Amino acid sequence: MAWRIDKQANGKFAIFSSRINDYIVIDADEAEIERIYKEKGIKVYLASARAQMTTRVHSVPAEGEAQIAASRVRGTPSEGSVPIGVTGFTLDDE
Repeated sequence: MAWRIDKQANGKFAIFSSRINDYIVIDADEAEIERIYKEKGIKVYLASARAQMTTRVHSVPAEGEAQIAASRVRGTPSEGSVPIGVTGFTLDDE
């Protein structure tokens, strides 16, 4: 499924879904689009995390356990500023 954001003639935004070949959101402002994508992102990440914890579980190898032990001592690092695709925007891990 792919979503595409289109700008309507009235200046508002619409989201087109290629899965159903129709608009699933119309007359939205920027804040509404942001809210929709935030909710969708949370759902997608949660579904992925749940799947990884239940069906695709990997045991940590010995060198990974050593790295975890070192992280416990020094504190776990942050990914910092992560670029979001080619948008020029970044997601800051705080």
